[in-house]
Amino acid sequence: MNDTRTVRNSINNQWWRTFTAPIVLFCLACGGLLFFTNNIFSQEVTATITGIVTDPTGAPIAGATVTATDMDRGTTLPTTTNADGIYNLPRVPVGRYEIRVEMHGFETAVHSGITLQLNQTAKIDLKLTLGEQTQTVTVSGGQPLLETQSTQLGTVIDARQNVQLPLATRNYVQLTLLTAGAATPNPTGFKGSQTSFNSDRPYINGNREQTNNFELDGIDNNQVSDNYVGYAPSVDSIEEFNEITQNASAEFGNFMGGITSVSTKAGTNNYHGDAFEFFRNDKLNANEWMNNLTGLSKNPLRWNEFGGTIGGPIKKNRLFFFADYQGSRYDQPGVSSQISVLTAQERQGNFSQLLSGANPTQLYNPYAIAPDGQRQPFAGNFIPQNLLNPAALQVINSPYYPQALNNNVQNNQVNVLHEQTNGNQGDARVDYNISDKDRLFARYSQASIDFPQENSQPLLYNTFSHIPIYNTALDYSRTINANIVNDVRVGVNYVTGDSGTTPGTTGNLPETAGIGGVPISILPAQNFTGGYAHGIGNSDIIQELASTVIQYGDTVIITKGAHTMHVGFQGFRYRLDNFYAGNNGVAGLFNYNGQFTAATGQTFGGGSGQPEADFLLGLPSEVGLGPNTGTTGQRANVFAAFYQDTWRISIFGRRGQ
Repeated sequence: MNDTRTVRNSINNQWWRTFTAPIVLFCLACGGLLFFTNNIFSQEVTATITGIVTDPTGAPIAGATVTATDMDRGTTLPTTTNADGIYNLPRVPVGRYEIRVEMHGFETAVHSGITLQLNQTAKIDLKLTLGEQTQTVTVSGGQPLLETQSTQLGTVIDARQNVQLPLATRNYVQLTLLTAGAATPNPTGFKGSQTSFNSDRPYINGNREQTNNFELDGIDNNQVSDNYVGYAPSVDSIEEFNEITQNASAEFGNFMGGITSVSTKAGTNNYHGDAFEFFRNDKLNANEWMNNLTGLSKNPLRWNEFGGTIGGPIKKNRLFFFADYQGSRYDQPGVSSQISVLTAQERQGNFSQLLSGANPTQLYNPYAIAPDGQRQPFAGNFIPQNLLNPAALQVINSPYYPQALNNNVQNNQVNVLHEQTNGNQGDARVDYNISDKDRLFARYSQASIDFPQENSQPLLYNTFSHIPIYNTALDYSRTINANIVNDVRVGVNYVTGDSGTTPGTTGNLPETAGIGGVPISILPAQNFTGGYAHGIGNSDIIQELASTVIQYGDTVIITKGAHTMHVGFQGFRYRLDNFYAGNNGVAGLFNYNGQFTAATGQTFGGGSGQPEADFLLGLPSEVGLGPNTGTTGQRANVFAAFYQDTWRISIFGRRGQ
């Protein structure tokens, strides 16, 4: 027992130390930003505004001042048009904007009511009118912006859709099935009580779900070994997400399937928040059709999802915060099921009941061999006391092995199984607009999920699963001049899982019963293949997984004439530690199949032999024991560079790319 706990703790401590380093750096960076505004990192921006400014004749205007104003935060993003009259504002946070164009000798032009979506390139062309600069021409609203600047295909789900579309389990990944080309062979896989690390993913354009990529504010959000979704934010904390299904830009490489990029909410100049609770209860449900057909009652259900959000300004027009919390309590009240245990007669070696009935079973003595090589039958199916195994007797005569409730050899006891899924998660985000040229975005997310299973019968033991998840993002964007923007991003994605068996109240039963070689206090699994009795004990298949992705990258966006160039690099440090006790488990197992009490040359099921009788004789057909120490570690570095040039050309008076 001590060895196993040491292994588990060493893995968790090792990875916690690994994860605290970036957290400390994250906190120091944020703290430093608050005091030294001239040397600060900036918020991640996730859309682009571009266009051409022309005079009344259609000729491009160079040197015009173009300013995009965030209508919710009051921040401004200025730039100027180049010699071709083109302006480009990359890395713009999603939201509502107004574009203002000013040039000496022309009236000021304003285009309002612009709503940017994630990964969108919005083309806003403006034609100036001759006149005084103090005069303003305003264009309001208009039709939704068409995506004419990219061949990328995908679907954007915004905050309103996330909250208002019916999601029985509040799992945003289920909404990815709304995208063209998305399908799943298992719709119920999106409806479980655990959304992080255990949700199904869509099959995009025929690719398997393992080929998808999930990002959270531009940071990797995948579990390394199986490519599960790492952290699933509350739908109330999602600003929007974009599922790209085809023709992704050069910055999104490495995956054949869909790319689901999620952007979390940010604070604004107004304080805003909400509180919520969603609950499901069998008292409010109709019974299932199959239950009605078979005369069964409704399945019990207690499911509560609750939490809230809050966001607002710390310093108006400059510094904003957003935070959220969500709790999940999925409590399935105890479900009773019939099990079978050894009867009082069988505990004494009396299996005479097996000789009656439609399919009588005769037991044979493996120690009594006739001259013709055949095993001799136990008279009346009575096994002599001197042949009964002392360890087996210690187990079935202990206070933890239940007495039969009736005289039947089957369905003579009851076990009550109680299952829960308890989750707590939250996000904290800071957006800092240092100046017109420098922006900060920083986010910290954490989740903890517990999945205990409790049995009323002590020798069936209880199991647990504990899943802590952490995800951080830090992004700095610097507008060097009207034609060059640099964006630096770092983040850590840490997913771990720990599952196994709890010792319970049985004490060190293997030692008490005299079963040697068991390294922990849990009774090894006693499995009966066929027969009537329910297996007891637990092999304790421990699995401990720690998956970490450290991501860093830099992107430079250069506008030169009709060219918009993206050039950059990305680096990923993958670390995967895993301890698996194997299918035999740390406690081990004993399998019984009735072969030793069957007639010579026969196997169980042919009218002779019984697994429970083999158990009382101490004759297993198979014994197994897994390792209780030893962690495998995998390390990998992935480096990637990309370059993309978007060139807009004019052919016969029409522009294209």
